[in-house]
Amino acid sequence: MFLFNTATNITLTVVLLIISYLLGSIPNGVVIGKKLTGIDVREHGSKNIGTTNCIRVLGKKVGFLIFFMDVLKGAAIILIVKYLLEPLGIMESPINHICFGIAAIIGHAFPIFLKFKGGKSVATSLGVVFALTPLPAFICLVVFVLFLYTTGYVSICSCMAAIAVVASSWILNAVGSDTLFIIEKPGNTLCIIYSIVAVFLIYKHKTNFKRLLNGTENNFKKKKKAAKLAKEQENNTSENSN
Repeated sequence: MFLFNTATNITLTVVLLIISYLLGSIPNGVVIGKKLTGIDVREHGSKNIGTTNCIRVLGKKVGFLIFFMDVLKGAAIILIVKYLLEPLGIMESPINHICFGIAAIIGHAFPIFLKFKGGKSVATSLGVVFALTPLPAFICLVVFVLFLYTTGYVSICSCMAAIAVVASSWILNAVGSDTLFIIEKPGNTLCIIYSIVAVFLIYKHKTNFKRLLNGTENNFKKKKKAAKLAKEQENNTSENSN
């Protein structure tokens, strides 16, 4: 709840909100990409600093490392407050945990370190959901994988995963448990904020929707198939030349 017992709690909460935003602002796609490969993802592909463009430009290993670090940005402060500070009695009545997550999401979308030009915040939002409600996070991952397998469009997968978080959270709000961690009942406020964040994420994909309508959106399935055909042609050519 938005209640404070002491001035210390208020000060600590403000500090943690700022830290959450600054963590969210760290452009892992740029920092890790340059450090490990010497490539600035902002100059290649879709020029986005998010996981999808990083995988395309920097490769799967580096791309998934960036994904993990972006997820961690969303979860870090929530986990510290929830499982470290609160049990020690340092923050007995902290601001609702979701606010720390929102600060991280805003940081990724509008990073101070990149003149407020960031990514779509999908991975960072996933970290927030994992830290707060593990079951909806797991469901959204399953939905993402299913849509990626069937469509190949990451933009569609991301939006459907966001919708899955909202739907599963409202369902748990109605039938969830107050005692079991994995199926913990999300409150009304959390469900409403999840809904708002989902709308924000879908809105951030507006350029992807335009490319989908134009038939120019990148497709992982088609790209994989094209790479396979190219390799087969290369092998055939090599065999014929021998």
